[in-house]
Amino acid sequence: MSQGHSVKVADERRLLVERVAASRYVNRSARLRDLLVYVADRVLDDQAGEIHEQEVGHKVFGRPANYDTGSDNIVRVHASMLRKRLEQYFAAEGATETLILEIPKGNYAPVFRERDEVVLPPLPVLPEVEPAPRTDRRLWILSLVALLFACSTVYLLVRGSSRSGAVTADASRPTVRLFWSQIFAPARPTDIVLDDAAVGLYQELTDRTLTLSDYFDRSYLRGIADADSAIVLRRQSSYASASFLWKLFQMAGAGQHHTVLRFARDYTFRDLKADNSVLLGSSRSNLWQTPFEPKLGLRWMYDKANSIYYPVDSWNGNQSYQNSGPSDGREGYFSIALLPNLGGTGNVLIIGGTGGSAINAGADFLADEPSVAGLLKHLPATKDNSFPHCEALIKVKGRSALPKDATVVIARAPRG
Repeated sequence: MSQGHSVKVADERRLLVERVAASRYVNRSARLRDLLVYVADRVLDDQAGEIHEQEVGHKVFGRPANYDTGSDNIVRVHASMLRKRLEQYFAAEGATETLILEIPKGNYAPVFRERDEVVLPPLPVLPEVEPAPRTDRRLWILSLVALLFACSTVYLLVRGSSRSGAVTADASRPTVRLFWSQIFAPARPTDIVLDDAAVGLYQELTDRTLTLSDYFDRSYLRGIADADSAIVLRRQSSYASASFLWKLFQMAGAGQHHTVLRFARDYTFRDLKADNSVLLGSSRSNLWQTPFEPKLGLRWMYDKANSIYYPVDSWNGNQSYQNSGPSDGREGYFSIALLPNLGGTGNVLIIGGTGGSAINAGADFLADEPSVAGLLKHLPATKDNSFPHCEALIKVKGRSALPKDATVVIARAPRG
């Protein structure tokens, strides 16, 4: 084989790796993308015929050079996910590729082979929505929610920017515009951070509480059984967050400025310091809320017996606000917290609630001029007449999502 031919083959393989890494099957996960690029470079640049688990754990996942692979399965878990994503890519988006890239089991050095036959690509399929085992009905429900969320997100992103200017351009809603101008500003990007429902569910099922540090560096994956990893590694957001996102794009002017939709697992401390952000979900499913908890009195607690979240005011004797009465007449609660971001350069809006209905009511509340103006009256004025930093708890009636039926229970300035 001539040297020119060898270079051409290597170039084709490298371009293939770049296409796979940029595909929707891989680029949504920074860890899977890093894993693919690293092992491919080891083969293409170093002609490695074998790559060991310990090397990958050290170079890609930041583990110590001599860490115990028997008790830490992070490489095996991600390699299994990557193999599945590669199969999905070459069956759909990459169906016309003449080369196939595979990572054989037991060795992390990728193998390139010519495709036996080029076929027309089938209709695209969304990754990670395969039905969960029948033994866990909650996983099956999460998969359906993920599919619904993916479809609705595409729809709202297409329509959102055309409708989002309605409220912000409405001169009859000056307080609503004042509130949202703290989040959506022309000179600063805004990140809408969707909660990681799979991690929230994992904590609920195992009674384990994760820290943001564990979540950010993925150290929580150490020692997780394969059955649990099927839960934790799913990329799914809650219905409540998706529902709020839909209304947010309708009302808040998100399409008029630099707004980016992010998944909690892909977010970073740098983003939280530099950008404005909207953090959706509870602190269990969106751990990026936890750095702000020292400034807030409200905590969302999980009632395992009834599988619901409820608010507790830690500044007032841990007073809890729990639903009571028949299910169709129960009260719901949602909370808002408007705070400086970690860098003090912008603002963060944290949204929580007892469920999808309460979150929907909260979105309507924040788009209603009398409601937002009423909330403002409970808060201390600012020197520059901006909407003040605050935390608030609002109660909504069980069957009514009308803003006029919402009651402000707590409205106060945050600490420090």
